[in-house]
Amino acid sequence: MSGMSARILKMLRNNRDYISGEDISAELGVSRSAVWKSIGKLRDKGYIIDAVSNRGYRLSEGIDLPISDEIHRYLETECFGSEIVYMDSVDSTNNLAMTLAARGAVHGTVVTADQQTDGRGRLGREWISPPGTNLYLSIILRPEVSPAGASQIPVLSVMASIKALERTVSDLPFRIKWPNDIYCRGRKVSGTLCEMKAEIDRVNHVVVGTGININMKLPDDSIKDKATSLLVETGNEYSRVRLAVFLLEEFERVYKRWLIEGNLEFIIDEWNSFSLLKDKQIEVRTANRTVRGKALGIDLNGALKLELPDGSVRFVYAGTATLHGASQGS
Repeated sequence: MSGMSARILKMLRNNRDYISGEDISAELGVSRSAVWKSIGKLRDKGYIIDAVSNRGYRLSEGIDLPISDEIHRYLETECFGSEIVYMDSVDSTNNLAMTLAARGAVHGTVVTADQQTDGRGRLGREWISPPGTNLYLSIILRPEVSPAGASQIPVLSVMASIKALERTVSDLPFRIKWPNDIYCRGRKVSGTLCEMKAEIDRVNHVVVGTGININMKLPDDSIKDKATSLLVETGNEYSRVRLAVFLLEEFERVYKRWLIEGNLEFIIDEWNSFSLLKDKQIEVRTANRTVRGKALGIDLNGALKLELPDGSVRFVYAGTATLHGASQGS
């Protein structure tokens, strides 16, 4: 958004009644024609601005787009979201964030979009990303930790997502399915994709992408048995802007604590309390094999602790887990 449009938007927000085009032009030192053109640009973005002859302009309604101007109205963080890059449409917010990170984008830079044309989940799976409904957000991190240490970040991100969801809807049974999905009543409502650029002993940057199904009506096909949204679960619509704010605030809080503590010990009990799999018989598919056992939760590094049938414990650092012989409902 241009500087003039942003300043006019701020003036409209600060005035509950109408404000004349003459007053706006005098305040900004521009012509009334320039004011009119900026009002038009705001309307093109989706802002509803009433105009009445001899009275002026009044902001009737904001918009629920995860753009910088809307998110910064509410955001209370130190650096997460200090820079926000918004796209009407992008192939993947993670792709763009990785490109911006390689070009030197600062720690905490956020990429959001109204829709993704090639949204991705783990293992290259498609993430359906229609416009006007859900949250697609990626954040660039530059942690001064080893690549092994950075592998703990997905645990932080998923915990931030579930806390943000709880701040939005407090009475839904959200559960974490290791390693990075959030389920509600047996269907996926959110997923996280972390990508890293690193050298042997240092991390250049990490991009954490989060998709949350908010106001999406599920299509009448196979996805309806696997995915859900807040709208489907409650019948109500929710603000994408507010949920983006909650996510960034919760993520920064837990990220800062993690840097101080140096491991995940401070969050393990809470993470396990949300676990969909803990104390259940599960099947874990890794790159090389499939193992079955009882899920015991996660350890200090975010690995899944799996009790095998012989009583031994195996730590699984990467893989896909499913409940063995049972529904994934909560």
